[in-house]
Amino acid sequence: MNNNDTTLLQKIKDNAFYIALGVGLLAVVTLVAIYTMRKGTTTDTNDMGISDYSYDVTDGNDYTTSDYSVSKRTTEKKYGYNIDKEEDLSNVPDTNATNELEKKNIQVPDDSEEEVKTNDNAAEPEVPIVDNTELPVTADVGELNFTSDKTLTWPVEGAVILPFSMETTVYFKTLDQYKCNPAVLIASGSGSTVKNAYLGKVTKVTSDNTYGNMVTMYIGNDYSIVYGQLDAVYVKEGDYVKAGESVGTIGKPTDSFADEGNHLFFQMLKGDTPVDPMTFMG
Repeated sequence: MNNNDTTLLQKIKDNAFYIALGVGLLAVVTLVAIYTMRKGTTTDTNDMGISDYSYDVTDGNDYTTSDYSVSKRTTEKKYGYNIDKEEDLSNVPDTNATNELEKKNIQVPDDSEEEVKTNDNAAEPEVPIVDNTELPVTADVGELNFTSDKTLTWPVEGAVILPFSMETTVYFKTLDQYKCNPAVLIASGSGSTVKNAYLGKVTKVTSDNTYGNMVTMYIGNDYSIVYGQLDAVYVKEGDYVKAGESVGTIGKPTDSFADEGNHLFFQMLKGDTPVDPMTFMG
């Protein structure tokens, strides 16, 4: 080692303190510079608003893609629905408008109510024995006053084929038996007009398997007349019918009187008791 090298080492040793002090200062300056740079970067970032994403997405501002994604997550948590989906609100009822109509007492149609349809053409129960195509019936004539001294007119023209008989039996050809007969059977052609025998009021229009279609006429003082084995019936209950006015027409006899042929079943009652109509015939 020469003298020059020895002198350099000696100088370094003599100035070691100052060299170490300089290196330390340089390190401190470097650290301060690095800290200052980082702090400045953070401040700039906050000034840009990147970390602050708690704004209201409904304030009408336009945001960048990154801002929108941050605010979308915040809104989902706050309101409970996804704003990324467009919902069709055209079918949502306007409750304000409905409330206004209710305040004005205007009825709001309810689509949930089903229309109730009625059949106006529903068939009425069939009345098999009413015709009412002949002469009009008489209006109310007041008190009906048949008495035992009055006379009945013949309802049809024809012979009596089976007489009234409640005390003895008579022979019924179709039934092939003898029995009492509570009426008289007067032969008459099918379709012949049956005329009322005395002024009265229709109290019953009925039908059964034995005497067919029947009309009961009240003539006063507990007397009634019954017409049976009818086809068409021209009167109805409540009608007033004068003597000689049409009641109906002769029909086909029922099975119980098939062999007797076409006829009128003609009965007279005093209360519920049959009486012989022939005693009152003119």
